[in-house]
Amino acid sequence: MTSTFPKGLKTRRFRPIATAMIACVTLAPLMGCAGQKVTRTGFIPPETYAHMAPTKEHTRDLIYVSPNLNVARYHTVMIEPVVWQPIAKAPRLSPKVEARMTASFQQELEKALGHDFQVLPAGDCGACTDVIRVRAAITNIRRSKWYYNAIPVVAGFAAGAAGGGMPPIPPPAPGGASEELIAVDGATGEPLVSVATYNNGMPWNPLGQWLPYAHAKRAFHIASLLLDEQFKNEKKKEHDAQTITAARN
Repeated sequence: MTSTFPKGLKTRRFRPIATAMIACVTLAPLMGCAGQKVTRTGFIPPETYAHMAPTKEHTRDLIYVSPNLNVARYHTVMIEPVVWQPIAKAPRLSPKVEARMTASFQQELEKALGHDFQVLPAGDCGACTDVIRVRAAITNIRRSKWYYNAIPVVAGFAAGAAGGGMPPIPPPAPGGASEELIAVDGATGEPLVSVATYNNGMPWNPLGQWLPYAHAKRAFHIASLLLDEQFKNEKKKEHDAQTITAARN
């Protein structure tokens, strides 16, 4: 059967798509370098790490919740200054960037935990009988690199202009961060909740492909919510248990 395409049109039409695919293959190794994952830096005590595991809701994170946790006992959280405790292969941060990132994480923790507790600055809390002390560390971080991320965007436009279709291409250098958090009883130091988590940039957050640390800051936001979620879950369990007990009586 004779093709209805004019001579040479097929080649011109699909050349941008082929170029796009080549660009994807070329960028593939870079994508692995940019990814974050859970870490074990020693920020959390070894005996607590041993009890941390993924949950049904968070299969890529490591989480521990003490069976002795009684959220109703606590009304206040005291958040220690966030620290930069990098893994061996983490990038070096300038003092200015380190200060910006730890301050950003600190603010996210205060916002997230402030919905359920009174938040106090780090300091002396006296007997600390109703206080939870929270410590958090950034353990790895990657900045978004717009000059890499622009390539799949251009490749996608090229494929579209040629009339072809390509699925969204994940950015090769999206940025992101890994974190470790632990909350302990203010009086006894007993671990109550610990979390090791991470987050990488996603294609549907285009602004984050261009701003150097936008995806890292998003990771701090998600990590803070994840810690607060554990307290919310326990509070709900306690409320449901009380409701069942009251109904039986």
